[in-house]
Amino acid sequence: MPIGKRLGIAVVLVGILAVPAFAEDWAVGASLGLVNDVERSFRLDEFHPREGNAWVDFQLEDRVVLRGTAGSMKVNGDNAGRTAVVGGEEVVLPDLRTRIDYVTVGISYQFWEGDYTSGIFGGIGGYKVNPDPAPQEITNLRDRNETVFGWHFGVDGDLRIFSRLSLVGRLTYHNVRSESVRSLLTANAGAVFRF
Repeated sequence: MPIGKRLGIAVVLVGILAVPAFAEDWAVGASLGLVNDVERSFRLDEFHPREGNAWVDFQLEDRVVLRGTAGSMKVNGDNAGRTAVVGGEEVVLPDLRTRIDYVTVGISYQFWEGDYTSGIFGGIGGYKVNPDPAPQEITNLRDRNETVFGWHFGVDGDLRIFSRLSLVGRLTYHNVRSESVRSLLTANAGAVFRF
C-alpha cells in the first residue's frame, strides 16, 4: 500500500478513536510532498516525489506547539550519478535509491492572523537510512543501512477551511547525521484536524 494511503488511514483512525480523549489543545495531521537533496546545491527542478508524514500537535502555550512527527522519504543515494572505479574501470553509478524513515519531536512558534496561521519550528529526531538493494559489484558504494540522529527546522502555514480543519503547507530542512551527512529539503501540503 502506498505511503500516502497508509498515512491517510492512520490519521483518520487516530482522529476517530481519539476524539473523546483529546481536549482542544490537540491536533493530528498528515501531508505528502516533494524532497530535494540540497547537500551540494539548491535547484527548484531538483524537487522529486516522495515524502509523506503524519503528526500530533499539543498546544503548550498560547502560541507554542509541541509536535511529534513520523514520516518517510525516498531520495537518491549519496553516490548516485557520481563517477567511481568498479572492477578497475571508471563508471557512472546508477541512481541508487534510499528510503529514510524518521521520527522527530519539535517546537513550533505560531503567528495567528484570523483564519491563517504561520509558524517557524525546529527539533531533533531519529532517522533510519534504508538503501535499496544494489548490484553486488557496487553494494559497498550505496548508502549504509543505519539509524542516526538528526535535526530539522522550517516554516509552515495553515488556512482554516472549517472550524476544526485546516489545509497546511510546510517547508522543512532535515540534517541527517548519517555517514554521508544528508541535507534534505521537503515541501509538503496536507491537512490538520484540531480537537
